Amino acid sequence: MNAPTTGSDPVARQLAPGSRRPAAGPPARRARPVPPTAAGGYTWGATRVLDHDTEDELGRVTALARSIAQAAVEVLGGTRPAAQLGRWTTPEIVQRFQQRADMLRLLQEQFEGKAALQELHRNPHVRRCRVCRVDHGVYEVALVVVEPRRSRAVAMRVERLGRGWSVTQLEVG
Repeated sequence: MNAPTTGSDPVARQLAPGSRRPAAGPPARRARPVPPTAAGGYTWGATRVLDHDTEDELGRVTALARSIAQAAVEVLGGTRPAAQLGRWTTPEIVQRFQQRADMLRLLQEQFEGKAALQELHRNPHVRRCRVCRVDHGVYEVALVVVEPRRSRAVAMRVERLGRGWSVTQLEVG
């Protein structure tokens, strides 16, 4: 019986002389691809740990806050339905944003330069995000969301409710 050599097969390990067991050493591992990192620094799909690490919490809250802030500005601009905020916010916030979006839509219908107004609310993105821990499982976040012709301030309170996170207060300036 011929012992495989490391040169002929990259996965095979050299057998110890006179035995059928592989020589001592670490097993060969394949490198797994690393999941993409969001703009807030939180790696989606990362391994979750049961004891909540403050850095991991901060990353999760930052990623959630960035997503919700951008979505809230898109709701006000009329490019996203307010119901999409429902998964991460309270029903009162969804209702308030729906009413505010409806009022803005009525004003837009009366505005003569509709194309210029719609251009105002295109492609918002989060420029800056500051997260402050208030208490265990409670964070307050201040964000700057930039649109082509203006910037908006967004403030929110994010709380851990059960196993997930929820935005309990949301203000867009």
